[in-house]
Amino acid sequence: MQDKVLIPAIPLAARVGCTEAERQESQTVLVDLELRCDVAPAAGADSISAAIDYVSVRQEVELVVSRRPYALIETIAESVAGRILERFAVESVLVRVRKPAALARFGIPWAGVEIVRTSRG
Repeated sequence: MQDKVLIPAIPLAARVGCTEAERQESQTVLVDLELRCDVAPAAGADSISAAIDYVSVRQEVELVVSRRPYALIETIAESVAGRILERFAVESVLVRVRKPAALARFGIPWAGVEIVRTSRG
């Protein structure tokens, strides 16, 4: 499947960090998504009911990110991928989680992780 739904740079507040102190306060993470799915039925019907609802996807991602503190952005990525595959008709999902504050003191704009997961496991 070559079709993709792209939702880049979703800004979310997350309690994430390796130390307890770092997880005490929220910081911004950016979540990029690529959802591989057949968009032909939605295009043919020209109807949201046949399409991936971007707002619903964003809401699900926010629920995952905000539901608890995380030590690692890797865990956030895995949790988001699982939720997307569970809730939406996609063949696979690429999830990129970027943490702008991670290396800011070194002048590096962000550190991140990118994973791809499929509905076939």
